[in-house]
Amino acid sequence: MRLAVLADIHGNGSALRAVLADLDSQGGADCLLVLGDIVLLGPDPAEVVKYLMQRAALAVYGNTDLFLLDRDWVGFEAQSEEDRADQALCLWALERLDEQAKNWLRALPFERRMSVGSQRLLLVHGSPHSVVGAIAATTSDAQVREMIAGTDVDLMFLGHTHTPLDRMVDGIRLVNPGSVGCPQGEPGTARYAVVTWDGKEWQAWFRVAHYDPEEVIQRLLSAERPYRHWIVESIRQARHLPLETFD
Repeated sequence: MRLAVLADIHGNGSALRAVLADLDSQGGADCLLVLGDIVLLGPDPAEVVKYLMQRAALAVYGNTDLFLLDRDWVGFEAQSEEDRADQALCLWALERLDEQAKNWLRALPFERRMSVGSQRLLLVHGSPHSVVGAIAATTSDAQVREMIAGTDVDLMFLGHTHTPLDRMVDGIRLVNPGSVGCPQGEPGTARYAVVTWDGKEWQAWFRVAHYDPEEVIQRLLSAERPYRHWIVESIRQARHLPLETFD
């Protein structure tokens, strides 16, 4: 069994195309798994959903997907500048999604469980008990044990941190493929993982696909929508930045 594992696409269609092209050049995969934060922030929400639907991706929702779809943004009564920016951003994304895409996103579960042979797999965005739970290399084993308690699986795929991870805690292997759309590290890279099961053990390969970030940046800058400068600098510098402006 050969699994392609993607996370945190964040509406970056150029990065997703680069990942899918790289995956195809490596022989493809039996199943495409997507760990949430799919459409919000980048310039291509509709394109991203279209590609994932075409590939019959198995996905879970992330915190930004929930934020986008869990309220009525048209009737939302903004109380602050941040509220107004959030509303405008979400309406901009929703206007670009047709009903089929919205329904696909709304149907996404918090978690997915699947089996490969005798192996039990869990897909979540953050952690098994929280969509914003962050398991990183620096998270202590004791903290991880608390965060994954009661999962009863062999392999767990998770995202949210935008940083690749491969660690074992109490017999459970934790794999984060890194971010497709907003990776931490080198600008112009899109990260994902290919994970295989040969009947005896799991192997994980962390892949890096390359795309032109300036093309994405120019499209973001030309869009009349909030947060574009923050997203631009996050892509340009390939790191998480504090929010300093709603523009």
